[in-house]
Amino acid sequence: MKRKIAAILSLDVVDYTKRMSEDAETTLNTLQRILDDVIRPLVHENKGRIFKLMGDGALVEFVAATDAINAASQIFNQMRDEDVTLRGGLHVGDVMPNGTDLFGEAVNVASRLESSAHIGSCLVSKTAAEVAGTSLAVALRPESSIRLKGIPNPVEAYSIDLDGDKRRAKNKLLASSQDVRFAKSKDGTTLAWTSTGSGRKLLVTPNWLRHLEYDWTMNTIAGWLPLLSENHCLYRFDGRNNGLSQRGVQDVSLNRIVEDVEAVLDAAGIEKVPLFGISFGATIAAAFAAHNPDRVSGLVLLGGFAQGLAVRSQPGIAALGQAMMDMSLEGWNDEYPSARDLMAQSFAPTASPHDQRAYAEFMKVAMDHQDWLKIGPLVAEVDVTDLLPQITCPALVMHANRDRMHSVEQGRIFASGIENARFIGIETANNTMPEYDPAWPKTLVEIERFLNSI
Repeated sequence: MKRKIAAILSLDVVDYTKRMSEDAETTLNTLQRILDDVIRPLVHENKGRIFKLMGDGALVEFVAATDAINAASQIFNQMRDEDVTLRGGLHVGDVMPNGTDLFGEAVNVASRLESSAHIGSCLVSKTAAEVAGTSLAVALRPESSIRLKGIPNPVEAYSIDLDGDKRRAKNKLLASSQDVRFAKSKDGTTLAWTSTGSGRKLLVTPNWLRHLEYDWTMNTIAGWLPLLSENHCLYRFDGRNNGLSQRGVQDVSLNRIVEDVEAVLDAAGIEKVPLFGISFGATIAAAFAAHNPDRVSGLVLLGGFAQGLAVRSQPGIAALGQAMMDMSLEGWNDEYPSARDLMAQSFAPTASPHDQRAYAEFMKVAMDHQDWLKIGPLVAEVDVTDLLPQITCPALVMHANRDRMHSVEQGRIFASGIENARFIGIETANNTMPEYDPAWPKTLVEIERFLNSI
């Protein structure tokens, strides 16, 4: 029997049996209207074919995974206005035609995913998401590996994020409304800074990568930005050789960056404030707090590292860091797949392929190759362990338990070195968590609890 590869979407009506027992005629009329007005037009628009109709569902074939995911997203978005609720599952794989019908692995997995989906949602296998590639505009949320009946190995899956478009629109609005200003550091370097949101003041220390203008739209794994802006007046700035700040600066040392933080605080008229640092930003926040204890009321350090990859004691880590540095220094401007893509996947391994690709492109926008040549070695070779005992303010240290880029041990070094520190492990693999990371709700609760206590 001839085989082919296809993208299969399985759809099922929730509570079909109950609806039929209560009012069969109304149920059938409603489902026929939804089929004619919603499902058929969107399937046709995305070049699909309904190859099987059941009383409580449908199976749909698409040639392209991108078309299948787009159709599923559009169907489930339109169904939010209906009284009927669907579940869905989508997979790409091997199928065998039999007349107009299809059988095979893709149909089986899609149907099993549909059965495992939450009410009103659609699960997309990681295979389908990867086949769709980085051009996919639909937002996907990572789910845990799912064990499916009759499938020997767990299936990694995403759910279609039905609020992704609204979130992107909101972020674009916030990006356009921010007022960018400039400060001068002690050595004369010009620094771009801004504030967004309202409430308690919180300064975000610069990371190795930042761009005030594009943080909202291209920095797709920076979930902290929209989430923290909801309840805080968030001050942030582009570091030297980053974004809208001065490029081509020769002196990119930790001491100079500490001076940059002070310059922005002075320009904003802030005497004392809690600092939020993520990844390399946590390193900078710790260094600033050690040197300026009178200006820091507390530290929130998320996914940070006290030691760069080149100076860690774990076997092989320094060599890994050097290999990544060599690839990025030589291939910064490469097209996909590039060293930047590898870095994006390492920072956020469970982010959607689209968001990983967007973050890799964001790197190139935020800094050029020459700027990375100056910043990269500092990130790799920094060591602030000797400064940690000098920090007197309270600190909340949070770190991903499965962080691939900077192991959880780096978080423990922060927590053990700072006298008044509390450590919390986060159940995620992402060093930098996208807004849809399931770990964010707990993380936000802990951050708010800490900030309310200082």
